[in-house]
Amino acid sequence: MATNSEHPKLHRAVLSNEHLLVRTAADGDQLAYAQLYTHYYPSLQAAINFITQNSDETDELLQETFLRIWKVREKLLLVKSFENYAFKIARNLLFDQLRRQKVHLRAIEALAHRAASPEPDHLEYKELHDLATGAIDRLDPQRREIFLLRTEEGLSFEDIAARYGLAVVTVKKHYYAAYHSLKSLLEQHGGPLSLIFLLWIGKK
Repeated sequence: MATNSEHPKLHRAVLSNEHLLVRTAADGDQLAYAQLYTHYYPSLQAAINFITQNSDETDELLQETFLRIWKVREKLLLVKSFENYAFKIARNLLFDQLRRQKVHLRAIEALAHRAASPEPDHLEYKELHDLATGAIDRLDPQRREIFLLRTEEGLSFEDIAARYGLAVVTVKKHYYAAYHSLKSLLEQHGGPLSLIFLLWIGKK
């Protein structure tokens, strides 16, 4: 991909017309959005790669970032700095990814521990999964949907609240009620909740 140093005219044009390009992109102009992409990609790539230390992972994350921005491009009308806006989205995606990786590792450790120290009175892994899935299916429909949007789709409490027209505190109440219900059920049978999260992550 060409950098701004290779296209000095484009670099100056974007800087002097950023506000216009952002507004035009918000209206659905793909060319304007492409110019913003070309201009800001290198600086965002450098910032994110400093954290990931993995260029492939960084590029994949930035592709998702720009795709998400385009899907809700109408919000660009409220953006004061495109670079700051894009970086915030990329950073949040990265943090979500790191959190999922952490849960993944904990789940693998839990599986390894169970394999090394099997307890005959504990349910097997598949049975735990079936048990939890059944419990989720029996949740109140709205509570189940909120729980799955949070765990499977990775939506924030704010995004879920906006989708259903609910207060954030109400969404959190439903989520944590479902979470603690599942956690209590699994603990009764010797299974950590991270085992269920491992399966959800594997579906992504």
